[in-house]
Amino acid sequence: THIFAGPSDARFVWKKNGQKVGVCVNEQSHTLADGRVHVLSWVKDAVAENSEYHCSITSKAGNKTSKVLIAVEGKDSIGHNGWIKEYNSWRSAVSEHNTMMQNWKTTWESC
Repeated sequence: THIFAGPSDARFVWKKNGQKVGVCVNEQSHTLADGRVHVLSWVKDAVAENSEYHCSITSKAGNKTSKVLIAVEGKDSIGHNGWIKEYNSWRSAVSEHNTMMQNWKTTWESC
């Protein structure tokens, strides 16, 4: 998950193992009062083998890329429960952010 606030021409580009992905990419955006844009982007994906994800934000002002390696462990691995806990926390945070964005949007539109 990546959050960005910046130029209105900014956009996210996601790659998995060097290949651009679009099907499993989700995005929420809202234009701020000063003309910038606030964007939340994340990938919902299932992996069966170790995979590297690159997330790039691009605009006329410049580009920035971050990467993360997802390591797949065995089903009976000790780390499995820890991963499930982290995933549930992440899912909760995204849901909370979605609610917050909807509340902000309602407030801004009522001004």
